[in-house]
Amino acid sequence: MGIKTSYLKEIRSLVNGGGDAEISSALFELTRKIAEQYVAPWGQCLRLVFRTISARKASPLRYLVTDQGRAVFTTGNCPEHLRPVLDRIARRSRGILSATLHHSPDRNSRQAVETLKKKSWIIATPSKSNETEVPKRTVNLIAEKFGGNGQEDRTPPSEKLPEPDPLWITYVAECLRVNQARTIVLHAPWEHRVSRLASAIQQAHAIGKSTIILAGEMARAEWLGQLLSPLTKLPITSFHTFSGSDRWEEAQRRTPSVVIGTRSAIFAPLRSIGLIWVEGEEDPALKEPQEPRYHARDVAYMRAEGEHALVVLASAHPSLESRAHAGAQAYTVQPEAARQPKIELVDLRDEPGGTLFSQRLVMAMREAVENKAGVLLFLNRKGYAGTLICPDCGWIPRCSSCAVALAYYREAGRLICRYCGMAAVVPDSCPMCQASRLSPVGEGTERVEAEARRLFPQAKIARLDGDTLRRTASARSAWKDVRSGTWDILIGTQALFQREPLPQKGLVGILHADSGLHVPDFRAAERTYHVLVDAVSFARPASAGGRVILQTRLPTHHAVQAVLSGEPNRFYDEELVARRLLSYPPVCRLANLSVSGKEGREVETAAKQWRKSLEESVSKQGPVTILGPVTAMGRRPKGHHRHQILVKGADRTLLCRGIRESVEKMEREYGKEQIKFTVDMDPVEMG
Repeated sequence: MGIKTSYLKEIRSLVNGGGDAEISSALFELTRKIAEQYVAPWGQCLRLVFRTISARKASPLRYLVTDQGRAVFTTGNCPEHLRPVLDRIARRSRGILSATLHHSPDRNSRQAVETLKKKSWIIATPSKSNETEVPKRTVNLIAEKFGGNGQEDRTPPSEKLPEPDPLWITYVAECLRVNQARTIVLHAPWEHRVSRLASAIQQAHAIGKSTIILAGEMARAEWLGQLLSPLTKLPITSFHTFSGSDRWEEAQRRTPSVVIGTRSAIFAPLRSIGLIWVEGEEDPALKEPQEPRYHARDVAYMRAEGEHALVVLASAHPSLESRAHAGAQAYTVQPEAARQPKIELVDLRDEPGGTLFSQRLVMAMREAVENKAGVLLFLNRKGYAGTLICPDCGWIPRCSSCAVALAYYREAGRLICRYCGMAAVVPDSCPMCQASRLSPVGEGTERVEAEARRLFPQAKIARLDGDTLRRTASARSAWKDVRSGTWDILIGTQALFQREPLPQKGLVGILHADSGLHVPDFRAAERTYHVLVDAVSFARPASAGGRVILQTRLPTHHAVQAVLSGEPNRFYDEELVARRLLSYPPVCRLANLSVSGKEGREVETAAKQWRKSLEESVSKQGPVTILGPVTAMGRRPKGHHRHQILVKGADRTLLCRGIRESVEKMEREYGKEQIKFTVDMDPVEMG
């Protein structure tokens, strides 16, 4: 079958054969496994490793318009096919970098540049080296100390970290010595995880092995690097995907090395890897949202197989997938009873309707504010209210693209879609029945802040959520104030948990512990349990007066009961039973398939045909369950339609093989520009 010439691209340059341009055979093989496991094109997977070593630098030349070229342009004597490029260069007094023009995908633009040079209408001049270098985003954490280059000055906790127990040291040493892929699931508070990480790094370094540390958020990775530097007395190098710094190249040459970063750090081109540590392994940020949609935790398994390395999955609340991982060794460090706060339950069913702060919580807040003990109010929902509703006809404003209710933001006076970001003004009246009043439904952090200011007008109150932390400068100032304990009352969402642990408070109020249970996602209970555990950890020990007041309308739910009792297995055991009954991960493998396009009928037809193709391809591979297609809710480009199909199967390899066969068949039948077929293996976001 012939290849269309439009699919071919011009070769710009060849990679030199030696040094940093080479990747190991193990890393190359890793890309093939990712392509198979995530039903993705191999070319997309190769980019994951090649882009980390590209270290691309901009050309040291700039194009400037000559006097002759400016005169030709002004008099209108410039040919039409050259005018756009000449105009683009002339509009900039400092000219344009040659790399910007030469790397343009438009061949006509590149040809125009060559013609303009020959006519002497533009000239290439040397550019200052400081202006042409790629910004150095990779830094040595010891050298920078997070005090410069825009970094925040975050001082590590003054308390001494607990020493790792001899059993841990012995087991890690054995895993490193046997030179085989091993997995440990470490369930422990953050202090114990950090001390065991430092010990494992030193053990790997002692036998000449490198370490890769993954974290969901860059801020968390930076904090860990700052903490580990003095603990290990080793250089900790921060990884960045498009690194071009000399320090990173030096770290690559140094063996053994210690590299820390977010999910892409799993592709760091290091040699002789002995330890891969995934900190906060349940963090959804470890899942890549673009193709190939890999999960860094699962890629860590694959890389460990090729490198014969030890993988440690560390968390204060491991995912069910990690706990059920075949062959993994569970290692649990129980929290000290003396360090736990007193947890009190408030059943909101016994409170008046619409209660935000129960009487018990208000009294506890008043006492904590008077004693300067600090208050944290936790509600995992931004905005003022979940949405608005017309009390007369029941009309609810919805996003025209996503079909979900628009959240109400009173401060901005806007209705905003939490999926696509579409914003609309708040109507003066109901567009359906013309009623003059729309009522807020549900609560958000904006409403909590307004109520707290009403009840405690003299208190210093701050709100930290995705809205207040959007701007870098204000976010940096807010985090600094939170760490210094400036505020009497802090209101926040799970954004509080994405960085380093913050100073503990005398009182933690969890306003609606069950709010996350109503999300249409089979992981809703698990995520609710995670955020509740994190929120409780913000409270001081009971011996120091620490209290947690947990408000809920579902006091008997196993996620709530596990937090109240301090017994994690109470949650995990019951949740695993529910997953088995409904056949959801970790008892099966899941694939979320979507069909999208501009024509609604065509998308629906393609989705039905894909299901039929799946039934033919996947059913041959073993017992599977196919759900859908249904109209997909959530994020999608405006004017596009999307349908989704869920496929469940016991064997991942067979499931991937059947899905690949079906998607290749559908792409042959439909043009890629006409209909888009997307495969997300082991999806994380379902709601």
